[in-house]
Amino acid sequence: MTRPVTVDFERTGTANDPRGALRVDFTGRATTNRKDWTVNGADGLVGERVTRYFDVAAIRRP
Repeated sequence: MTRPVTVDFERTGTANDPRGALRVDFTGRATTNRKDWTVNGADGLVGERVTRYFDVAAIRRP
């Protein structure tokens, strides 16, 4: 099953990496309800709402 998910990102840094390429870092998170995807296993171990955290680095090619 495919559904759109909105991930809110925040830029956390900008710098040149050791090779001189521009690097921009972001963190983000998205909270979803497992039951929206009919994932019903692990009841009691995992709540209905699940938050995923992302750390992303975008590096410009020289």
